[in-house]
Amino acid sequence: MNTLAALEQYSALCDELDLYMNEENSHLRASGNDQQLIVDRKRQILAKLEDALSFLRAAGPVKSADHAASSEVRKRVLAKVLKLLLLSRESEHLLLKNSVRTAPRIETPQPTPARLATAYKAHKPARPAATQAEGSWVVW
Repeated sequence: MNTLAALEQYSALCDELDLYMNEENSHLRASGNDQQLIVDRKRQILAKLEDALSFLRAAGPVKSADHAASSEVRKRVLAKVLKLLLLSRESEHLLLKNSVRTAPRIETPQPTPARLATAYKAHKPARPAATQAEGSWVVW
C-alpha cells in the first residue's frame, strides 16, 4: 500500500469516527448514560485507526509526484482531528455532568438543640488573661 492510499484510508476512518462521535454526543445530550454498545463500537473504530496508523508508518515518505495530493489529504485529516478533539472535549463534559447529576446525595444530619448545647459547652472560648495593668494597682 502506498502512502497516498494509506492517507485516504486514514481520512475515511476519521470521517467514520466523526459520524460515531456525533452520534455519541447526541446520545449523551438526550439520555445521559453510556451504553455498552457505544463502548464496543468505539473500541472497533480505535482498532481500525491503529491499523491505519501502522499502514502509514510502513508506507514511508510520500513520493514527489503525490506530494500535492497528499498535502491536501493531510490538511483534511488535520482539520477533522481538531474538530474531533473539540467534540471529544464536549462529550467529556457531558459525561462528567451526567455522572455528577446521577450520583446519590448524602444528607447531613440536622443538629438538635441538645447537640448544639453540648458542642458549645465543650468548646467554650478561653477567657483572656488579665494584663499586668488590670491585675495590679498602678500608682501614678
